[in-house]
Amino acid sequence: MANPPSSHFGTTLFAIPGVAVARHPGTILAPRELRNWVQTLPFGNPPNAAQLLLQQLRLLVRDPEPGAKFEALLDVYEAPTLRLLEIVGEREPVTSGHLVPLDQLEHALLDLLAEFAFGRLRGANRLTHAGKPVPAALLFRAAELLDAADNIERLHFGASNTRHWPTLMAIFLHADADGSAGTEVAPKLGYGGGNGPRNVAGLFFRALVIGMCDPNHHNPQDVADWYRWIGHHTALLELSMLPQGPFSIPVDISGQASPLHGARRSKPGTSTRYLVTDAFLKALHDDAEAPPELYRCLSDLIKGRKTPEQRQNPRQARVHPFRLSVGLHKVHARLSSLTNGTAAAAGTPLACVQINQSKTGAAFHIDNPSPGALAIGDVLLAETDNPKPGGAPLGFVGRIQRLVTDHAQRVEIGVEKLDGRVMPLTLTGAAADRVRGDNVGLLHHSPGQARPVLLVSRSVYRENDTATATCANGTLTLRMRQLLDGSARTALIEVSED
Repeated sequence: MANPPSSHFGTTLFAIPGVAVARHPGTILAPRELRNWVQTLPFGNPPNAAQLLLQQLRLLVRDPEPGAKFEALLDVYEAPTLRLLEIVGEREPVTSGHLVPLDQLEHALLDLLAEFAFGRLRGANRLTHAGKPVPAALLFRAAELLDAADNIERLHFGASNTRHWPTLMAIFLHADADGSAGTEVAPKLGYGGGNGPRNVAGLFFRALVIGMCDPNHHNPQDVADWYRWIGHHTALLELSMLPQGPFSIPVDISGQASPLHGARRSKPGTSTRYLVTDAFLKALHDDAEAPPELYRCLSDLIKGRKTPEQRQNPRQARVHPFRLSVGLHKVHARLSSLTNGTAAAAGTPLACVQINQSKTGAAFHIDNPSPGALAIGDVLLAETDNPKPGGAPLGFVGRIQRLVTDHAQRVEIGVEKLDGRVMPLTLTGAAADRVRGDNVGLLHHSPGQARPVLLVSRSVYRENDTATATCANGTLTLRMRQLLDGSARTALIEVSED
């Protein structure tokens, strides 16, 4: 590291849950007995096995006097935890791009991984109390567990950057202070393919970079690609006391701010360091197999700090009920009915509450949406009742740009408004044949764009091909110029009217 060592962090105790007042009679404190008990766990029912494992581990970690065999007892939990991680890893919904809430097994596993990490850190605190150095392997084990938990949450759009970030920061600072942050340790969990960082610094830098890029704005598959690529290139990153050129990003080492908030708002001071990214960005730019979105996100973050205002359109707090029609088909059906004057509902809309708005967007809270109902890039229609009796509903068409879930399964979505005019249309001819009935779309005319944008199924796009469509204004012939953006289900295509 470019930081000078600090004895302060090397002697600071880790913040972990307090111990119990008295020992629970069900606590297993003999390694052989614990191994025999693990063999009886019902792995045919993974959620039940995870819950039983969590309960027993919690009794051990919070026992008032676990004894000299504490570390040996913790080691017994590694094999069953890895088995549960493999079960979860086989079914992560990274390819769909849709929001799939955490299930019972995943909730239990997240708590299990965190409790396991607390157990490792309790061992670290005991060594610190005794005036002994904490081995690099012990710190790495704790960071490895928290890293696995955070990555599972990221793939479900969880707000993982704030949950374990202070602890990961504390682990890194402790290791950096005693010179062990770069010491290589053989990973045991093997999460993420087993080819990731092999030291505390690598785990920390990977979590830092992903957090700075705000994974809640991106498809889980993109974030999974970041996770793998960064894991092989963390040696190209370092922290410095002072900025080292134009590509240095501020980092708040107090642990009180998320990586993204620290990068945007940190000011020079004792709690600010700088992430030196020159070599990392060069490798990211030159590697043809590197995830392209990662380079763009980091570049935008660096450029954004040079602008006088991060948010040109400040949010205004709101608490107002809304209804959401999500997905191209539902928005098309609802807009068509409004255009025809029938005002028929397109299925059952999602009830939600608008929590803030700005000139260009809004945010909503949704309780317990059905799996697969939401995805980054999806188009939606947000409506609320008109306060005037008999008036038409008020609202706007937009696209989901951010998804965040909490442990109560409440979802917050950030929506970008589509300014201007949005017109429903139906594809006909060859373009309609290609999509096999999935022939509905929207045509967006924005005052700030020279050409309109067609929102349709992704399989419609053929560069310079034409598509015929019918709408309220008659028949249109649209030539597809370029693919601008999209989601797993919808493409945004710049078109011209022939």
